[in-house]
Amino acid sequence: MIRKLILLLLSLGFIAGGIAFALTEMNLASSTADQNHIYAALFGGGLLGFAGVVLFILAFRKPKPAEPEGAAAGILAMGMSTVPDDGGDEYSD
Repeated sequence: MIRKLILLLLSLGFIAGGIAFALTEMNLASSTADQNHIYAALFGGGLLGFAGVVLFILAFRKPKPAEPEGAAAGILAMGMSTVPDDGGDEYSD
């Protein structure tokens, strides 16, 4: 619950920061007639807003249950063994 609350607060902060940054840069672009501020507003505000949306999605996603047999299947798929090594020398010359 605390994880969800922290992620929600962070996401809202990033989204609000992105909007505030974009509005500030657009204000600078209109007052100075410099088009570079428009690009900075789109890029910086969009990047902060995107980070906020990703955090918002992470806050509400449903966690997957742990699958112990899934880990063993991954180990076997890589060609490894799930049997612990006994330290024997049956393959040495």
